[in-house]
Amino acid sequence: MIAKNPVPRRVAIIRNYKLNGPWGQEMLDSFTDLIHAADRDALVEHFQPIDGGELPDSSKFDLVILTGGTYDLTQPNIEVWVAQLLDWVRDVVANHPDTKLLGICWGHQAISHALGGKIAYRQGGTLVDVVDIPLTETGRKFFTDLNSLRLHKFHKRIVAEPPPGFKHLAENHEIFISESDQVMTFQGHPEMTAKIAQGIISGRDASYFPDPTPEGIAQLNHNLEKDEDGKKAFSRVMSWAFDVTS
Repeated sequence: MIAKNPVPRRVAIIRNYKLNGPWGQEMLDSFTDLIHAADRDALVEHFQPIDGGELPDSSKFDLVILTGGTYDLTQPNIEVWVAQLLDWVRDVVANHPDTKLLGICWGHQAISHALGGKIAYRQGGTLVDVVDIPLTETGRKFFTDLNSLRLHKFHKRIVAEPPPGFKHLAENHEIFISESDQVMTFQGHPEMTAKIAQGIISGRDASYFPDPTPEGIAQLNHNLEKDEDGKKAFSRVMSWAFDVTS
């Protein structure tokens, strides 16, 4: 899908992780490339409240993407920037229905948490892999009769209970869309590539992974090169975000 419009669409990306290593910028670049694959003229701006930056004025954007991150939303007391971001999500949903929200991984959890869902640690610890995600009947219709999506997963927490007013596009609270059609969230990473995921694990303490041995890390790197459906999924999401008939 390549769209051209007389008025450029505007997209904001809220970065919710520190730029530690090249992979951080590569992930932002991946988002931008996928947005421009859908609309070559779209204007993309970046925001970084985690570093003390401001949040976007949602009324000026067609779409706002909340990226992944590592902040633990199960804590009873949260940092100021996180509290402000959650309040911002609630304000957008309540007062700016024309601005669509897309949450990815931590963004999926943050939006769910802000709107009344519950976050918990995943049984089995951290999941780093390319995983086949079964779609619901609603999800199969949304993603044009696909039965599942293979996406990168990189998380240790999950949505244990979804917020009210959301429909499941995938099983196990993996992909949501709001009944209002304003909000969509993914636990997986449609924007992630093997290179980005491998860059993340190269900078992590080996104890973060299920098998911290050199053989285990080598197998993990190999697993991250499996085929995935990120570009296909993101293209469909951009059709939704930009109200383009797919």
